Parts: sequence; C-alpha cells; structure tokens
Amino acid sequence: MSAYSRILCVVGALAVSTILSQAAQAQGLVRDPAAEEAFQAGTKLLEEQKWDEAITAFSKATELDKTYGEAYLGSAEANRELEDFVAALEDYKTALTIDPNSAKAFNGRGICYRELQQYELALSDFNNAAQQDRRDPEIAANLGDMYVNHAQDPVSGLRVLDKAIELDPKNAEVFRNRGLAHAQLRHFDEAEADLAQSVKLKDDDYESYSMQANVFLFQDKPEKLPLAVEALSQAIKHYKPEETSDPKTYVQGYLLRSDASLKIARNPKTPAAERTKLYKSVIADTEAILAENPDAYPMSGQAHFRKGVALRLQNLYGEAIKAFTDAIQAIPAGETGAYAAEAYLKRGICWHMQGENRLARGDLEQAASLEYTDPLPHLWIGFTFAEEEDFRAAIDSYGEAISKNPNFALPYVNRGLAYVQLNEYQRAADNFNEAIRVDPANAEHFIKRGDAYMLLEEFEKAYNSFHLATLNDDKNATAFHMAAESLKALGRDSLAGQYESRAQALKGMNN
Repeated sequence: MSAYSRILCVVGALAVSTILSQAAQAQGLVRDPAAEEAFQAGTKLLEEQKWDEAITAFSKATELDKTYGEAYLGSAEANRELEDFVAALEDYKTALTIDPNSAKAFNGRGICYRELQQYELALSDFNNAAQQDRRDPEIAANLGDMYVNHAQDPVSGLRVLDKAIELDPKNAEVFRNRGLAHAQLRHFDEAEADLAQSVKLKDDDYESYSMQANVFLFQDKPEKLPLAVEALSQAIKHYKPEETSDPKTYVQGYLLRSDASLKIARNPKTPAAERTKLYKSVIADTEAILAENPDAYPMSGQAHFRKGVALRLQNLYGEAIKAFTDAIQAIPAGETGAYAAEAYLKRGICWHMQGENRLARGDLEQAASLEYTDPLPHLWIGFTFAEEEDFRAAIDSYGEAISKNPNFALPYVNRGLAYVQLNEYQRAADNFNEAIRVDPANAEHFIKRGDAYMLLEEFEKAYNSFHLATLNDDKNATAFHMAAESLKALGRDSLAGQYESRAQALKGMNN
C-alpha cells in the first residue's frame, strides 16, 4: 500500500460511517432491521479499525439484503485496509451495479487498481469519480497523482492538483505531486515552492524531502547542490520503511547524498578544508549502506564504488584500489554492472599512480572493452606508456582516444607532447593545433604550440602563439615570458622587454 493510501486509512475509517449512513438516508430506503443492525455494527467496527470483524458484519448485511450498496462499500473499505485489493474490487464492482453514480465506489476502486498497478483502469475510475463529485479533495488528489506519477501528463495534473489544493490546502502530498508536475515542465521555481510547502505541512515525510532533493539535483547547478544535500539529510532522517522487505535505512538517499557531496568537493571553488569534510561524509554514507547491506547487490557495489572515488580523490590509492576491487567483485557472475567500466578505469588510474603500469593497462583495457565509446581508458593507457618512455605506443593509444571522441582536446595535447619527445616538432604543432580547434580559449594549448614552433625555429609563428595565449589569459606569466623569448629571437628587443616586464610582474604577484 502506498504512503498516500496509508494516510487515508485512518481518515477514511473515521468518515465512512457518516458517508454510508447519509447515502442510505438519501435513497429513502427502508431496510430489513437485521440487515440495518449488521450494517451499523460494521460501520462501528470500521471506525475502530477492526477490519476482519467489520467485513463479517457487512457480509451479514448483504446476505440479508443483496441491494445494500452501502454495506458492499463498507466491506470494500475494510478489505482495502487489509490490502486485499482483489476482494475489495469485487465489493466496489457490486456497489457500482447497485449505484452506477457512486463517486466513493469509483474512487475506492481506483485506489485498488492503482495498488495493483493497473494504472489505466485507475485513471479511468478516478476520472469517473471526479465527474460524480467535483468537490471531494481526496478524489481530486488521487486523479492528480495518476496524471503526474503514472500518466506522465503534468499539464492535466496541474489543473486537477490546483483544484485539490483549493479544496484542501493542508494536504502535503498534493503539494508534493504538484511540485513534481512543475518539475516535469521545468518550472523549477514553482516546483521548489510547492515542495517547500509540502515539507512545511508535513515535516517528517521523507518522500517530499527526497523529491525536493531530486529537483535540486536535476537542475545541475553548483549552488543547488548544498540544498540537495540538506534535503537528502532530512529524507534519511525521516525515512520509514513501508514494507518489511524495504531497507531499514534510506539507501537511495545515502547514494544520492554521496554523489552530490562528491560534485561539491570536485568544484575548484570549494575550499580544501571543506573538500576534506565532504570526502569523509561520502565515506560515512557508503559505510552506512554497507553496514546494513554488506552483500546486497547492487547497493553494496555502488557503495564500494563511491567510497573508492572519495578515497582516490584524496590520493589514498591503496585504499581506493581495495574499494574498487570490492565493487567489482560484488557484481554477480554473468552481469556487467552499471559501474563496472568506471570501477576498472579508476582502479587502473590508481595502479598507474602507484607506478604499476602493467596492472593499470589491464584494468584500463577492461574498462575500454566495457565502454566502447569512452576515450578515457585509451588516454590513460597512453599516460602509462609515456611514463615508460614508449612514446610510439603512447601515440597509438592517444589516437584511439581521439577516434572515440574527436572533440576531446586532451589526447591531442598529449600526443603532441609525445611527438616533442620524439623530436617530431611539426607533428607536435599539428596536434596542438587540433587541441586549439577543439578548445580555442585555453591558453595552455597556444603555449605548447608556441614551444613547438620555437623548436622548429619558426619564431614568428611562435610569437603569434604566445601572444594569443596572453590574450586568452592575461595573468599567465609563462605566456608573457615565452612571447618575450620569441621576440628576442626575432631581434625585437624593445617589445620583448615589455613582455618580460609583464611576466616578472605576474611572477611577483603569484609569489
């Protein structure tokens, strides 16, 4: 049963006797006294949440009077509370044969269909219920829920949910669903406002906090990440399992919070001290998952993987290798695992950082075999060969990376550097040109091309490169110094002096 249905259980039980009695009175029926007595007993038991006894009483009433629609409704309500949705459906269907215009029967049957994941039938019933009673906030809330969460129709959902809020402005779940509808339409300000109202109305509902966090994360803006972390912290704090099979802790919340924390830590603007705290937070989140789910794949594997990322970013390569190994070994035989390619890639990088290039290449080649279009494994394989001064092999690997993504500048840069080591300066310059084509605002690419031209003794081209570097980064002391050197080679000492003065001034500022 959904959280929404659980909330309605108590409210429905308290109100059902009044609704059923009023319905009977409105029809002006005179019932068999024994049937009426059984019905009244059933409604009282329903109020007391004695579901099985209520069903027995309502069944007695319907055995005495097959036309007693209100008794069928009462039995349906009790069966629904017991989560016997099939039995409840039969009672609602019988009630509708007696009163085809019963909004309550359509609404109840719609709830049953929703719980049984028969969403088209649920949507139809909620629509029928709304046509019979446009003033019932529960019906409007249910219809809006179906449009937003199952029919993927946020426009219709907003129309209905606006009405539901007008009828009941205290329903936190309706605000949550309207927030989701706004988010689906990319109306993020409105979504955030609705979700803030949802948690204000019900500050212990983890689902609202979770949706709030997802809206922040979906916008993919650095300033929203701390808000997402706070919302996820509240979701984790207030999480309550709905089913006995559910995890005791909010695993998805921990995973999302660790991802958000890693993104904040990777932001160059994040202070070093804050970055360290964030890495510790990520590791604590993953260990919380592993404490409850040490062998429950994929949760355990995802936790080990994120732990490895946090450790690697702290240069704790041995510990990271262990975490990535645990993540890889958690994948069942015959499965690839959503994170497997990344785990092999990052473990390979760790091996490389420890100087174990053969092990590194094994992992990097495995990563490449799992993710054919990713240039990074080939780039890092190139790094391992370059470290061993096998520059021809490095060039081949960089070429593989370029073939996977021709618009990735770094392989061109490193292939150019490899050609420099082989004294093939024109090829080096050609590769730096390709890097400039891909990333024309990066001053470092122009500096490297200028260095290649200096080695080729093409000093005018070298000056042009270094000058462009200064235009792209007027705080780059190296660019100004090398521009001066190229001008000296051209015999333009006066202008060279101006560039060198600027270079020295920038070095002084940096010191």
